[in-house]
Amino acid sequence: MAGGIFAFVFLLACGLSTRKIDEAMIYDGPQFRIKLVRYFENFPLHYTGEVFRVQCASPQTRNSPSHRTQDAGWVTLGNGGAIGSKSAAELAERERRNYLVVDDQTLVWIGNGVNVSFDACGSFLGWYPTSLPEELIDPAEKPDYCQPKGNADCRHYDFMGEREPHFEKIQVKSRGHISFIVRSKAIRKGQSVRVQSSDFGKTWQTALL
Repeated sequence: MAGGIFAFVFLLACGLSTRKIDEAMIYDGPQFRIKLVRYFENFPLHYTGEVFRVQCASPQTRNSPSHRTQDAGWVTLGNGGAIGSKSAAELAERERRNYLVVDDQTLVWIGNGVNVSFDACGSFLGWYPTSLPEELIDPAEKPDYCQPKGNADCRHYDFMGEREPHFEKIQVKSRGHISFIVRSKAIRKGQSVRVQSSDFGKTWQTALL
């Protein structure tokens, strides 16, 4: 029996693989570049198919190491599944709206939160709706292993599916100021929240609208 289990695990391990398919540039500027890369991942019993990674490179990222789905000298930003996609160029066109280039040093990356870099992808600081006070949230139903019944922090469940956050009116100034409005069905009474930072994203202030 033990030999059979070992053989099964060995076959699974041998089947694990990742290969790059293609890539397309999202932004090619004087101080940093953004590209989308498609990979094919084969993880038996877990995931088999295309995935994508959005990566950024600049002089500030030159020492970033490579790994299975990241090129040396680049840092990974967004990612996701891409089964059924036809090309990296197709995905790059779709994902482009999530990357707001403000100037040669400033990039805003929008995902399930808002991340901003003022040093050409050298570092990012972000704000996520899961940081909103509980009294502002109409909570979604969660599994029993989540708080308060369990120990897991499952605040992200409040912002999934049709409750996904939408970020609007993003404004950025080079001196470290960023502001935007977030809307979500998870926020009580259909209200919106204005979010802003004046210290390069180190601290954030929120106000109901």
